[in-house]
Amino acid sequence: MIAPYLLRPIIVLGLLALAAGPASTLVNLRRAVFGAETMVHGVFPGIVVGMALGGREGIIPGGALCAALIAASLTAASRRPRSSEATTAVLLTAFFSLGIVISLRIGDMSGQLESLMFGRLLEVTDERLAQALIVCAVALLLIAATWKEQVAYAFDRTGARASGLRLLALDLVLNTAIAAAVVSASTAVGILLVIGYLVIPGATARVLASRVRTMVLVAIAVGVGGGYLGMLLMALPGTSDKPISPQATVALVMTSILLVAVSVSTARE
Repeated sequence: MIAPYLLRPIIVLGLLALAAGPASTLVNLRRAVFGAETMVHGVFPGIVVGMALGGREGIIPGGALCAALIAASLTAASRRPRSSEATTAVLLTAFFSLGIVISLRIGDMSGQLESLMFGRLLEVTDERLAQALIVCAVALLLIAATWKEQVAYAFDRTGARASGLRLLALDLVLNTAIAAAVVSASTAVGILLVIGYLVIPGATARVLASRVRTMVLVAIAVGVGGGYLGMLLMALPGTSDKPISPQATVALVMTSILLVAVSVSTARE
């Protein structure tokens, strides 16, 4: 039996896994981990401002506005391959620094700003759950609508361009989907740990599977299974006197799954 207070956190993690599974697969296939990391840190100013103006219920709207700006900036940077990494690094540093400056100007607000970094899974409300559902649905719809083109782009950029695919639009769609996953997880997992959902499931799937569709299924399974097992470990008897961070536990479980996958794959060779 699942404790009632764990139900909403598990649902949020499941929604995040469904949205991040396909996105994580594309991030790994396109070797776009640095861009995903930039997106994760880049939404911080919007999240801080959103919480300052509207409380915790304003985090997702504020993060969404900032994420849209970051997605557009990353897409523009990808048009210049020679300087894209440098531009991405500048965006990561500038936006995250801006978020820190704003947070220090506003003040700690009783530890609320720290929770933005590392999340508070056990404090998910029905309203935030509904917001996460909407944002995750947006991410899934964006990826589903361009899935074939995204896969073709990931495997053969030159061929995709020669076949007439609009690479700029595909970059924008993927960056927007990643932004949606980051924003949906910002109040629960935290902006520093959400990178695990954007990298680890796809990396595990790439180790275990050779077909793209199978990769997506494995990535979703890793996200769902890691979230569920992490919450169960956090709630084990004997841990109440020494509380364990559920967000960190989930991240460690998914990392452990990746290490096991790598070990199994190595043993087969």
